[in-house]
Amino acid sequence: MSRLAWTTACVFVLLLMAGCGSKGPRLAPVKGKVTLDGQPLANAIVTFTPVAGGPASTGVTNSNGEYELACQLGRGAVVGQHKISVRSQPPTQSAAGAVSSDDPSYQYGGEDSSRAPVFQEKIPAKYNTNTTLVREVKPGSNEINLDLTTAP
Repeated sequence: MSRLAWTTACVFVLLLMAGCGSKGPRLAPVKGKVTLDGQPLANAIVTFTPVAGGPASTGVTNSNGEYELACQLGRGAVVGQHKISVRSQPPTQSAAGAVSSDDPSYQYGGEDSSRAPVFQEKIPAKYNTNTTLVREVKPGSNEINLDLTTAP
């Protein structure tokens, strides 16, 4: 092999190796269960936002209150401290496009009762808009259960 070919091959291998490093922050799998006043909280949106910056991870609870997180980089959440918010998922509209007026999660906005219904959050603000929940995501698998209460 000529010296030029050998040098070219070495440079090519080095470039390949440089491209094999991890891209972005390290993720760790996160799953858990959310309860509200001791009952599983179904259809809630759980969001972990890294305190030090980075992509937020989100999951939706199933009928048993269980969730699993994912973000734009893949399954899991960035390793480190996270602020956590838990929000109700607004009910979906019926196939006809109308929202059921007997749904307790909705109320009519303003004085005009002909207006479209407005979604009301059933989870206390201390767990979403004013969240005080902070947890650490560690390397390896994480099970982070959230026991929420409606009491002040």
